[in-house]
Amino acid sequence: MNQMENCDIIRDLLPGYIDDILSEAGTNAVREHLRHCEECNQIYREMDKALCEKTTPEEQAALNGFKKIRKRTRKLKLAAWSACGLLMLSVAGFFLKHFVIGEPLAPGDISIAEISYDEETETLSISGTMNLALTRITRVVWETDDADDNAVNILIYTADTLPGQKEKRNFAVTIPDMKGKKAYLARPKYDRLQIYHWQSDHYEELAALEEEIYNHFPQLDRTKDALSCSAGIEVVDGMEGLLFCVDTIVGEDASFWWSADGKLVTDGDFEPREFDIWISLEEPRKILIFDYKTGEYTEDSYLFYQF
Repeated sequence: MNQMENCDIIRDLLPGYIDDILSEAGTNAVREHLRHCEECNQIYREMDKALCEKTTPEEQAALNGFKKIRKRTRKLKLAAWSACGLLMLSVAGFFLKHFVIGEPLAPGDISIAEISYDEETETLSISGTMNLALTRITRVVWETDDADDNAVNILIYTADTLPGQKEKRNFAVTIPDMKGKKAYLARPKYDRLQIYHWQSDHYEELAALEEEIYNHFPQLDRTKDALSCSAGIEVVDGMEGLLFCVDTIVGEDASFWWSADGKLVTDGDFEPREFDIWISLEEPRKILIFDYKTGEYTEDSYLFYQF
């Protein structure tokens, strides 16, 4: 289409453009043409002026009414399309949530089949089965707990099955860098269940480390000074190690012991010391004292005498 033909079409549309009764596409086409064509722009100004002079009050009132109806129709169409779009988004969201993405499964609906920790790679492998029917596992993810860097939460997502889909009830996951950490089956904002603790699987090694600490510091009383390992690996001077809290048991004939769930219990009172004891995992063992007040590690045992 040449320029002359294009101008002819635009000029035919000018009366409707002036009266604001063109479609949105037509209005945009005329407006864009007038920006670049001075000749048509001149005709538009003259036509607009002439129409305004010739229009009677009655005709102008009728034209204004028509414009209002047209604008209201446009608004109704826009509202209808918006409502239709929102409905489609809601349906798509419902479908994705219930049949594609799914939601985290409650720990009570999961049965663990096997848990194994690889000493060389420091990875934890977990496999199991969900106990719900008519659903399938969509994905298994793990993430570090917000409140505990040494704890990992495992989330198992399940969704409803569609006709013709097979149920997927089994899962397996391998989590890296699990040395010194705990693992939980979790459902955000609801509950979680501990299924693994590195320290529990290394009970004999921890007992040997405690024995070395008692032998290294004769100031500690084995019957009154209880050692409890805090979670996680602590790296000091490039060496991996564990921190042991020291709690002195106070009370006449008081004693301490460990409960079945691994908690330190006493029939007296706990008086925590103002330091921890760090011991390296690699031999030859290195043992240091962590001072709460200074935040530093030291080999000096002067803190034993400040209690």
